[in-house]
Amino acid sequence: MSRSDDPGQTLAPAALPAGDWLAPADGHRVWWCEGGDPDGLPVLIVHGGPGGASRLEPTRWFDGLPVRWIAIDQRGCGRSEPLGQTAGNDLGALLDDMERLRARLGLSGWAVAGGSWGACVALAYAARQPQALRGLLLRSPFLGTPAETRRYIAGWLPWLGGAGRDWLGEAAAESVAALYQAEPGLLHIGAMQADERIARAWSAFDDAQSAPGGVAASGARCDPAALQAATPQLMASWRVHAHYAAASWGVAGAGAAGVPALNTGVPVSLVWGAADATCDPAVARALAALPEALSNEVPEAGHRMSDPRLAPALRAAARDWALRC
Repeated sequence: MSRSDDPGQTLAPAALPAGDWLAPADGHRVWWCEGGDPDGLPVLIVHGGPGGASRLEPTRWFDGLPVRWIAIDQRGCGRSEPLGQTAGNDLGALLDDMERLRARLGLSGWAVAGGSWGACVALAYAARQPQALRGLLLRSPFLGTPAETRRYIAGWLPWLGGAGRDWLGEAAAESVAALYQAEPGLLHIGAMQADERIARAWSAFDDAQSAPGGVAASGARCDPAALQAATPQLMASWRVHAHYAAASWGVAGAGAAGVPALNTGVPVSLVWGAADATCDPAVARALAALPEALSNEVPEAGHRMSDPRLAPALRAAARDWALRC
C-alpha cells in the first residue's frame, strides 16, 4: 500500500525503455513499456501505491528467462499524463486500462505480477478477467480492508511525536489519521492533497513504516529538517494516494474487497516479509490458501522490495513461478 514498490527510493521514474502511451481515455494518457524475450511468456507487472510508478527491479527477476515483461504506469502516476490527475481515476478504470493494453498488444492472455497495492489491482483483474490469466505473482499483498488500513496508520501519530505535530499542525496530523478511515475530518480532501507539509511528512512516515517492524520496532520519529522537498513527483504521488485512501481504495466498487474466492487454475505464488508493518502478513497467509498457490514468508523481512532478506526470495520465487506458468 506504499507510494511505490520501494518507498526507500526516489519517486523519479526508473531506467526503463522509452515505451509508449495508450490512446487517451477519460482525460488520461497511460504509459507502458515492454522488454525481455519478445516470444516469451507475457507478464504484466503492476506497480504499488496508489501513486507509485513502474520500476526496473521487478523486470530483472526474469533476466535470461523466456519472459516478455510488460509494465504500465497507472493513471496519474509515473510517466502517465496528466501527472497526479485524480478525475476519472479509480480501480475499475485501472482494470480497463490493463485490458486496453492487452488488446493493443494482441495477447490472448498473460500472467500478472503485483506487489503491495499492485497485488490488490492484480487480484481485482484476476477476478474480472479470469479467461486472460495465465499466472498470478503477489508480493506483500494488500486487499484494501479497513483492518489493514488501521494497522498501517497506527504508527502515524507516534512517529510524528511532539516535534512533528508542532511542525505539521494538530489539525493536519489528525486529518491524515482520519483519512485512512475514509473520514477526512478536519481538512477537506482537496486541501489535504495540496498541503506540501502533509505530503512531505507522509512520504517520510511511509518510508519508515516500510522497514522491518515499522516505526514501532525502529522507534523512528519525524525530523522536520530532514524531510525531502515537495517535488512535483512527490505531490502527484500523494495526491493520487490520498484520492484512493479517501475512497477506501475503491475495492468495494470493483468487487475486490477481502480475500477473493478465486479458482484460477493457474500458478499462483506469494512472497512477503514476516515483519511487514505496511501490508499485514495475515493477508498473505490467507491468500496462500488459493488453489495452485506456493508461498514464502521471509523471516524478519519488512515491506521494501530491496530488503536484503526479501530481495533474493522474490527473485527466486518469480523465476520459479514464470517457469510454471
